[in-house]
Order: sequence, then structure tokens, then C-alpha cells
Amino acid sequence: MPPAARVTDMHVCPKVEPGPVPHVGGPILPAGEPTVLIGFMPAAREGDMAVCVGPPDKISRGEASVLIGNKPAARLGDPMEHGGTIVLGCPTVLIGSSPQGVALSAATAPFCEECEKNRRRGIE
Repeated sequence: MPPAARVTDMHVCPKVEPGPVPHVGGPILPAGEPTVLIGFMPAAREGDMAVCVGPPDKISRGEASVLIGNKPAARLGDPMEHGGTIVLGCPTVLIGSSPQGVALSAATAPFCEECEKNRRRGIE
């Protein structure tokens, strides 16, 4: 589970167009979600903007299973529209599914004897 991203956490940007000056990246911009504080800073979400040399960058995808203000929560490593990623997050707040959580979800699925027989025969 990656750390949660917040306003002021940094991102990198590999974009070089229109060139020759590369975009550099920078902090995620306010407002984020002011009603949800992570490490005393507003939470960052999919669609929030970030500073970039050139036009501003935008968080292009967050964790769909965790909504903050009806938008997916942003985390360390989540992609940006210019091709970079978020490179800083709050180390004490982890967001997303863990392998243990996935295993527990699978374990709670109801057992069906006929389904299991079909699976073993390759019928599905």
C-alpha cells in the first residue's frame, strides 16, 4: 500500500515539449480536499493540479477503492498527465489494497461445491 499524497507533496515530470527546456515538476497545488487532512495537509485526489515548468500538470489516476470528496485518492507512484509520477507521500497513512486484504476478501466468498467441480474440470 503506497503512502497517501497531499497538497505540497512533490511530483516529477519527464515531459520536454515544446522543448528544449524540460518540464521539471513540483508540488501538488491547493486546494486538494480541505475537509480531509493527511499529516495536517489537505488530501490530494485524481484531477488535482501540480506545479510544472510549462503548463500545470494533473493527477491522472488515483486509488479507485478509496474516495476522498468523491474522487479517487492520490498516492505515491500514481501517474500524472505529463507522464511523471507522485514522488512523495505521508509515510504514516497508507492507501489501497494489500495482498492480505485481497486474500481475506477471497476467503469470505461463499463456497459452491458445484462451481468447484466445474472449475476443476475446466468448465468455469
